[in-house]
Amino acid sequence: MRARAPARRVLLGVVVLALGIGVVAGTAALRAAISPGSGASAPKGPPAAPAPQGESRAAPAIGASPGYVLMDLPAIQRAVHGHGRPLLVHFWASWCGPCLEELPLVETFARDMKARGVDVLSLSLDDAARAGAHVVEVLTHRAPGLTRNIVQVEDPDAFINAIDSKWEGSIPALFAYDGRGQLRGRLIGEASRRDLDALVARVAKAGR
Repeated sequence: MRARAPARRVLLGVVVLALGIGVVAGTAALRAAISPGSGASAPKGPPAAPAPQGESRAAPAIGASPGYVLMDLPAIQRAVHGHGRPLLVHFWASWCGPCLEELPLVETFARDMKARGVDVLSLSLDDAARAGAHVVEVLTHRAPGLTRNIVQVEDPDAFINAIDSKWEGSIPALFAYDGRGQLRGRLIGEASRRDLDALVARVAKAGR
């Protein structure tokens, strides 16, 4: 059973970065993790490896660094609305224990769905300046087939509301869009393969 995210007013006053938490708190955690000088020390990794081939199609991003691509909110929105076929947007972070546990499942799911005409755009919420190489290292070892994108966020509240007004910012999180870019479903917290398949089924049904 997935944990329910606490209310936003609570999230604003609490920073949760502990790896054992079932669902990582949203707005405050995002601000702590991706804002410079927040005090969250990201692990260091080896030099970034090249991005894998055959990643899901995405709109042009705002910039690229070795081994990963930076995407801001407009780039993500272009990816969603200009994709032309169902797209699942997956948010995770290397400081989120449940996210790390879920990565191999999401990778297998993404590979299976591609053959069915559904793509998965995976997006890390780590701070690229401090943890970009570590994100690449994590994906290399745990989910080499997932897209190596890192989100660039200036205003966590605005970002969360733009993605989904019902989202409190908790991760792992996955949002499903149909081929026209309409949000058709969401999974917040750890998901099973059955949960993921049911989400895709809802998108397919809505697109008929």
